[in-house]
Amino acid sequence: MEEEIKVDEKFKSAFNLGYSLAEELNLKTPILENQEKIIPSNPMHLGMQQYIDEAKHFIKQQQNKSAERDINKSPKKKSGKNRGRGLSF
Repeated sequence: MEEEIKVDEKFKSAFNLGYSLAEELNLKTPILENQEKIIPSNPMHLGMQQYIDEAKHFIKQQQNKSAERDINKSPKKKSGKNRGRGLSF
């Protein structure tokens, strides 16, 4: 049986506001350095950090897919006399 976690509505709205703000600003890194130490449990900060983490994960996924496509498209190395010269008549 799964345990339901109840979240305070104020926390939820502040978290969503932080997430939306980070999305609107297209944040890639936190606004303040060492903000975890300054405001560790601020719901708005947590929402912004959630967006940044998701953006990093998405970028990493895209890079992995791109690398896989490049590997699949690269020509295979051939061995033998006519390597890379085409057909001989």
